[in-house]
Formats: sequence, structure tokens, C-alpha cells
Amino acid sequence: MMTICTFNARTLASEASIEDLMVQARKIRYDVIGLTETRRHRPLNATFDTGEELFLGTCDSRGVGGVGVLVNTNLAMNIDSFEQLTTRIGRLRLRRCGSMPALTVFVAYAPTSSYDEDEIEAFYMDLEKFYREDHTFYKVIVGDFNAKIGPRRTPEELHIGTHGLQWNEQGERLSEFIMTTRTIHGNSQFQKPTSLRWTWESPGGEYHNEIDHIIVNRRYCLTDVGVVPKFYTGSDHRLLRARFFFSRKGEKAAKYKKRSPKPTINWDLFTTLAGFWEDTVVDNIDEEYERLIQHLRDSAKKAEGLRTTKRRLSHETLELIRQRGAARAAGNYQLTSELARRCREAIKEDLKERRAAVLAEAAEAGRSIRNTRRDFANRKTKMTALRRPDGTITSSRRVMEKVIYDFYSDLFDSHVHLPPCHLREDEYVIPSVLPSEVRHAIKSVKNRTAPGPDRIRPEHLKNLPTALVNTLARLFTRYLSECKVPSQWKTSRTVLLYKKGDPQDIGNYRPICLLSVVYKLFTRVILNRIERTLDEGQPCEQAGFRKGFSTIDHIHTVTRLIEVSREYKMPLCLTFIDLKKAFDTVETEAVLEALGNQGVPTQYIRIFRELYSNFTTRISPFYDDITIDVRRGVRQGDTVSPKLFTATLEDVMRRLEWDNMGVRVDGRLLHHLRFADDIVLITPSISQAERMLADFDDACGKIGLQLNLTKTMFMRNGWVPDAPFSLNGTTISECSSYVYLGREVNMMNDLAPELGRRKRAAWGAYKSIEDVVKKTKNIRLRAHLFNTTVLPALTYASETWALRKQDENAVSVIERSIERVMLGMTRLTQVRAGIRSSTLRQQSKIRDAAVYAKSSKIRWAGHVMRLNDHRWTRAVSDWTPRNVKRTTGRPPTRWSDFFTKSFKERYDALRVSRTDRTHWTTLARERDKWKDCWRPLGLPDDQRESRLFDASLSEGRVNALPSMMRFHFNSIYDIFRASTAILFIGILSTVVHLVSAELELDASVGLVECVQCVQLWRTASQRDTRVCGPHAKTCKGNACFMRQCKHCPVYQYMSGCVDLTPWQIADLEVNRRRSELRLRRVGSELLCEDTFNQTTCICNRRDKCNSMYARLPFSTYGEGIFNGVVNFDQIIADLDPRYLEVITGYQYRLAKGSTTASSFVLVSLLLYFYFLSEYE
Repeated sequence: MMTICTFNARTLASEASIEDLMVQARKIRYDVIGLTETRRHRPLNATFDTGEELFLGTCDSRGVGGVGVLVNTNLAMNIDSFEQLTTRIGRLRLRRCGSMPALTVFVAYAPTSSYDEDEIEAFYMDLEKFYREDHTFYKVIVGDFNAKIGPRRTPEELHIGTHGLQWNEQGERLSEFIMTTRTIHGNSQFQKPTSLRWTWESPGGEYHNEIDHIIVNRRYCLTDVGVVPKFYTGSDHRLLRARFFFSRKGEKAAKYKKRSPKPTINWDLFTTLAGFWEDTVVDNIDEEYERLIQHLRDSAKKAEGLRTTKRRLSHETLELIRQRGAARAAGNYQLTSELARRCREAIKEDLKERRAAVLAEAAEAGRSIRNTRRDFANRKTKMTALRRPDGTITSSRRVMEKVIYDFYSDLFDSHVHLPPCHLREDEYVIPSVLPSEVRHAIKSVKNRTAPGPDRIRPEHLKNLPTALVNTLARLFTRYLSECKVPSQWKTSRTVLLYKKGDPQDIGNYRPICLLSVVYKLFTRVILNRIERTLDEGQPCEQAGFRKGFSTIDHIHTVTRLIEVSREYKMPLCLTFIDLKKAFDTVETEAVLEALGNQGVPTQYIRIFRELYSNFTTRISPFYDDITIDVRRGVRQGDTVSPKLFTATLEDVMRRLEWDNMGVRVDGRLLHHLRFADDIVLITPSISQAERMLADFDDACGKIGLQLNLTKTMFMRNGWVPDAPFSLNGTTISECSSYVYLGREVNMMNDLAPELGRRKRAAWGAYKSIEDVVKKTKNIRLRAHLFNTTVLPALTYASETWALRKQDENAVSVIERSIERVMLGMTRLTQVRAGIRSSTLRQQSKIRDAAVYAKSSKIRWAGHVMRLNDHRWTRAVSDWTPRNVKRTTGRPPTRWSDFFTKSFKERYDALRVSRTDRTHWTTLARERDKWKDCWRPLGLPDDQRESRLFDASLSEGRVNALPSMMRFHFNSIYDIFRASTAILFIGILSTVVHLVSAELELDASVGLVECVQCVQLWRTASQRDTRVCGPHAKTCKGNACFMRQCKHCPVYQYMSGCVDLTPWQIADLEVNRRRSELRLRRVGSELLCEDTFNQTTCICNRRDKCNSMYARLPFSTYGEGIFNGVVNFDQIIADLDPRYLEVITGYQYRLAKGSTTASSFVLVSLLLYFYFLSEYE
């Protein structure tokens, strides 16, 4: 027995609607549900924890249509493919499995009668074409056809049954399609009461129609068709279900193995149970290892406990769902509609609250938010389609498995024949593995990592009793001495992780090898023994997977090269190399030979050869396993693999003759940098880069590595002449910028593009913690999440930034925007409430991003200057080309300008002579002195703060002056002299202020005619809130003089809202034409003109004038300008006789003083105190 249903869900675009669908589906019996009107803009292919698979297609650009299917657990393993053929037609193919025959289900959503006839005809033509192209024996068509088919009217209509409601024009077209395709209309084959036949009802329940249909091509297998009234999600359609019986004999269909909830383990009990272990030696290594693993499994099984998981939906929501179904069954349509709305809101709110609560609980407990979010999700996505080698796309799972098998069989197969490397015989005797080594290796194993085929997790190893640790030490010693490992270690599970790019390209998936945790523990023990040998064999050009190195090393080196070459106009060409599947394609024999060349003991090389021989892996993209032989590559997921790869790459580099290549830095040639497989070639010309790239390609080809020429690019500055750049006939692309190790670099050393990337990264990081931030009320936890998640994303590689003031402001703007969202505030509400950003910072308690970036830069500079291993990071930091003369002119901002400027100000403040000044690079070599340079001074050592900058002081400067710089007054005469000087300066500034002042027409008197603004002005004056003049949301006058006040948080009308008289309009027009109207307000500018009224537009809306300042052309005249205006009295008076009367009644007020007076006063004060300090 098999049941196939159809249901118009109205929408499945939200998580709440999907959750409601799954709740209702689990209450009925079904195998396949065809879904129409999904209205999704992104497709979804998800597998739920309970085994169901959901396929949802997309709608058209108008938001109409979209089809999908929901397949129950018992048929999930029979799925061959689901394809969305159009936005209205989908196809599900089920393959034969036991008693279940091959079956194709078409899901269709026809246009309504309001659409054009052409569009309806196109739909049926597409459906007929897809139906005829499919050659499956059993075919079923389900969906919403928006058509009404009644009972059979003539004996010729054999495809229509004798039962039905009524016909319409759409039903005639559907009947024609059924007759053309020689199929059977299932609804009319069975007699049902009217209450169990209709599938759609109008709002209010006045009309009922049967417009959802099920069509089959084999009548004899159809046993029943009817609606399921209790299935209700708020849609105006009812679920229609058909029952099929297939008589094909055979074994039962394959059953999906349901995933039981993850149990909890009592680790104390596990340790106790695992301690009951008798360590006995078994001759067979495989049996001995399997005995140990089985003991761990049994102990874990006995220590398991039931995990209590909270429901995703609350009891109140479930009760609402029950009431909704009861109201619908009772025919109360108004109550049903209201309860359906409340159910949608309740489900959405429950999911949001539950997710936020789970994440907040994890954050407070210090657990990973990302892992918690992954555990909270009750479904996982799967690949839906793959591209074949010939370029065609397939969605059949069988074909996709074939594509995966072919691709990875070729990827893991050896393509370069290398003879077995000769292993030299040495006298090194491998010491026995100590239990302390095993414990040390266990501590380095990460928790919550995926287990291997034996299902043993890292948590099992971390709770092992001493007896089992001793047993592992004995087994590892045996494996090393005999050079033989268990056969269970020769197989693994491989999962495919999507990286980026086209999801239909199998090359865009990274294969991660899930190995046995005990195997990885064994390789960790070996790595701890040979790691120092491998690191000593690496040059300073390699920074990947090495202690004391990071990506910042190479980012700093590259940016400094660009900076110096730009300042000294030196040619520089950077070639960024991308290798194809580097870790998966390197030949095993090349790896073993590289280990021997770097001095690794022979016995360890033999054990690696044993580990990598006869190795297979299993890939399970869906339900069936794909077994692939692995004959090359290092295993991604093994702790020793990165070291093995870097050792092999170093062995290749040693064979290259690049001694005369590269750019000379303080007498040494720098020709390349490496971070694992990320390689950049550094040359002064394109021809040299082309030669080096060819040499590297030849050397890589000998060990199985290949260059990805589509992603290999080069970048040059303006002093490198243009020339062709190709490799093996393929042109290498040139780029203006490149994202190197996570930071975007360009030859202009422009930080703006990188700050744009940091902004996107910061917002992305905030989205990952947004649910927790909004849920928790713990201010310190919220600040901690921001400082550990958002701040590192915002300031990544800030150690290498050459910050300018505008860059600091950009970083601060990004941080403040995220900060406002954290506090539930917008910029507009902040301005209206008059809240300063410093107040928000006190509320959020997050770290200042600009200060954090500078602190990171200071720490990094001290670290670099204390390096003594001749790495390039140190060499380029204080590099000055000696053979090139820098051109005149101010150079662009350097990385070191921040330190130079800060120390110059410090020395000037301390009045240290130039001969006694110590360069900052010298101070940075001593850690304590370097820290003292940036800590607040004037405090005892035990009271100094650990931070490098004081956020309350000016950023980027030394925070305080020593006590010797304070002014002292040693006599009454000194005090009298200082008071006299200050009084004199005050009188002088007042005189200058009056002389340079402007006269300002007080146009607010007698001109305000807008009733609304006058009322608001009077109301505002009566409030306790201090505001500066009238303010309103709208203005009814024809010239609104509005700008944001600098003294209060409101938008004010400096001259009110006025209805200009004709002479006022003439005044503006005359002055506009003669260009004599000049405002002297700081920041004022002509924004736009109103050509209809011929007046100046003074709005401050960003979308129209793109400025936050407004002009006040009528209310602010300088003295000279006012006289010029009066010269046109006769012209204006001709238009309005009241002109002279009004203009003589204007009141004058003293305008704001000029900036010259303020500057004069400030300079005078500074000069006075300077001479006073010299006197002291």
C-alpha cells in the first residue's frame, strides 16, 4: 500500500510554515505529498532528523508558484531525483526497491482563470512534453489545477469517472489534457459525499470547489482518492490523498534507519566501567585492536542516559493548533481564520524564542554557538544536482553517485609513476611510547569532532582510565616496532563539504576524511616526536602550520613590499599561485622521499608507508556507500597531514634555481612566500615571474601537483612594463587587487576596499550571535560575545594597517552601527533622544575597535622587532632601499608613521634633545620598555592599567605627560603676571570678535505664517527639554529653512516656515542671478533649486540633496551683502509696496563670530603658556 497526496500550502517560505507542515504531516499516513505554491525565492533540499526529505522549488519573479514534495521516511531511500522543471511543474522519481516499483510523480500548479489563455496553454504544453519524455511504467500527476471536473457526460469520456461536482472552462482544458495523454482522472473514480470531495473553500466558507486533482496512468493500481479534513495548516485548500496497491512480489523495500536522539553519557560511570579491563596480548593485531574498541563501545553503551530534549513548540502553541483543527471541523470559519493567524505567529515566535534560549544557554556555559546552532537545526541539506563531465546537469541520485565515483576515483588515483623511494638504513632505535606521551596527545585532541568508522569519539579518549592509557602505549609501541597497523585503520569515511562557487560542480566540494580517533592519536604521538625535525627543515618563507608563525607574517611582508615599492617607485610584480586539490593529489612516494631528505628516522617513514598503503574510503552522499581506493594524497583531517605536505613542498622548492631571482631586501633576495599551499612569487618584472612560474609548474608536475591556471593571477604596479604572461599557452590573468590570506591587497595600498570587506565580515559575525545578544540580559556576556566574535572579524590583520584618520573613523562608524543594533536603537532615535555615542559605549561595555586595532598594531610591532630568526617580517619592517633615491614630495601614509608620530610627540613633550632620542624600533626590542611607552604615565607601576591606550584620551597619542611638564607658579608676582595676561587676551578677543562679527536679520520675527510650526514652536518653548527654536516633522510653507541643530538633538526651523511674499521671491531671484548671495555659515552649500517657485530648496533629506546641511539664504546676510540687497529696493518695491515697511521693521542680532577670531585667541593662549614654561 502506498499513499500519494497533494496539498496547496499557500506558502512555505518561512521556518514557521515548514514547522507547521511537519507537525500536521506526522499526524497522518502518507508516503509522498506534492506541494504547490511554495512561494520561495531560494530552493531547499533538507533531510530531517526523523528521516523525512523535503524538496522545495522556487517561485517566479512575481512571487507566484513554486512546487515541491515531502517524502516520508520509509521511501527516502527510494528517491532517485527531484527536479523543478519550471516554476509550476516538478518531477519526483522513485527507483525500484523490493516491492516498491519505479514511479514518477509530477507536481503541477496551473495558472488561474485570470491569466491569459496563452500562459495557460503554455503550462499544459510543458506538462504534456515532460509527461511524454518520461518512460517510467507508473506515472502519477498531482497538484492544484484550478479546474473543476464533474461527472462523465458522454460514453466517450472514459478517462473521467462517474462521480464529481461540476465543470468549468478550466476543467474542459484539463479533461482535454487527460484524454490526450491517455491517463485517468482519479478524483471522479470514487463516490464520496460532498463534504469529503471539495478541496478548496472561499473565505467565509460560502463556496466549495474541487480544484485539486490526482491523475494516474494505471487505473488498476488506484484503490481510493479522498480528502483528509484533519490536515490543516491555515491554507484554504484541503489535502487530497490517493491510495495505491502494487502487486509486484519481492522482498520488502529497504527501510530507513531512523536516527535515535543523541544519548548523554555519564563520563564518570564510563571511566569506572572502562577500568574493568584486562590487558592481554593477542598475536593478531586486528583482533587485539577490535577487542579494545569493543570494550570502549560496551562501556559507553552501559553509561548512556536518556537526553531530555525540550519541544520546539510550546504547549500553548500545540493547544492553539488543536483548537484550530476543532474550529475548522465545527465550521466556524471566522474563529478558524483567527486561530490560523495566531498559530502562524505563535509557531514563528516559539522557534525564535527556543533558538535564542538554546544559544544563550550555550553562550553562558562557554560552549560553541556555531555547534549549538547546528545541533538545534532538525534537518541537514543535501546536494540536489551535479554537472557531468560533458557539461549536462543531472539530478538523479544514481547518476550523481556515478559522477562522484568517477571524479574521486580519478582524483585519488596515482597519475605520476614514481619508483619506491630508497630508505636509508640508520641506527636510530625508536623508543617505546610512554603513557605520558599518550596523555599529552589526548589533551591536544579537540572535542566534538566527528568520529571515524569505529564510532569512538574524542570524549571517550579523554575519560580513559589509567589502565587503558597504558594499553594504548603498549599497542602504539608494538605498531612502531613491527611497522604494522590494524586493518581497521585502512578505511575511512569521507564527507563532502561545500566550499564556494557553483554547487553543481563537484570540484567545489572539499573531501574531509573521518578517521578513527585512535588512529589520529597514534599519528599525533609520532608528530610530537618528529615535529621539531620537520620545522627545522623549513625556511622562513614557509609560515603555514608552524609554531610562532601566522598569516599576519606574510600579509605584513606583502603590504610592506607594496608600500616601499610605491614610495620609491620600484617595480614590483606579485604572482599568486593556486594549486588544484594540493593535499589530495601529492604522490605518496614523494612525501616519503621528502621525509627522508629532511632527516626523519627511517622507522617512522616505514610506518607512514604502512599507513598509506592499501587505503580505501567510503563516501555516502545519500544512502548508498561509494568505495574508492586512495593511492595518493595526504588525508585532510589527519593532524600530521599539514606537516607532511609542507615537507614535500619544501623538497620541491630546494630543487629550483632561484638564487638570482626576486626583489633585493637589505642584501637578501626575496622571491616567494608560502603559507602551506598558498604561494606568491615576488619579482621585479613579468618575464622573471613567467620563468619562475614555469619552473615551479615543472617541479610540481613531477610529484603530482597541478596549477589551477584559472585562479592563478598576477598583480603589478605602474613601474612594471606591460608584457604577455602565459604558461603552457594559457594566459595568466592580471588583477588590480587580490585577497591574500584573508586580506585584500592592491598596489595602491588603499585600505578602503579591505575595510569594506571587514564591514561585511563584522556584520556576518554579528548575525551569528544576534539571537543570543537579543535574548540575554547579561551585559558582560553580550560584550564578551562582541569582543570575541565581531571585533576579530572587524579588525582582522589590523596589525598591518597603515591607518589614516578617515580609516579610523570608518572603523568606528562600523562598530557604532553594530552597537546601536545590539542596544535596539537606530541612528534617528539616538539623535532625537540626544544620546551621545560615548553614552552608548558605557551601556554596551564593548571595546573600542579603533583602539583595539592600534593596540594590536603596537603588540605586533614589538613582536616583530624582537624576532631574531631572520624572517622576512623583520627584514621588511625597517627596510629602506639604499640604491634608490626617493622622489620629492610627501609620501603616502606608511605603516610606521603611527609609531614615528607618536614618539615624536612624546619626545617633544618631554623636551628631549634630538641627540638623546631613541628610535622606536630600538625601544620595541625590550618588552618592558615597549609596554611602558604606551601605558598611562604618572601612576605607580602597581596601579597602571594593562591596556595600551586610555579610551578617555585622544587616540593614537601618548596618553599622559610626566610631572616635569606641569606649570609651576613660585611667587605672587607669577600669579599676577599670569592673571594680567589672561585678562588682556580676553579683552583683545572680545574686540576682535565684535570687529569681525556679522549682522544677521532675525527673520523669525513677523514672517512665521505656518500655523503648524508656530504651534509647535510655542509648545516646545513650554517643555522642560532644552531645544533651540521651532521644530516640526512637516512644513506647510513654500520655503522651509531647516537644518539639524548643533546644540540640541532636533531638526529646527531657524527662520520658521514662511510663505514668501513676491518681493521676497524677487530678492532671492536677483541675488541668485548676480551670484551675490553668499552664506558664511560653516558647511553651507547650494543644494538644489525649485524652478517652479524660483526659490532655493532648503531641504536636508539625503535622498534629494545628499547633504545634512541646509542653506539659510534669506535669514543670514553679511553686512556687505545686505547693502547690496538694499540697492534693489526699487525693483522689489514695484512688486510689493509693503517692502520698505517690512524691511525697516526687521530686528538685527549679532551673528556668530568668525573663525579667525577664535583661532587668534587660541594661538595667543598657546604662545603665552609656551613662553611661561620656557621661563620656568
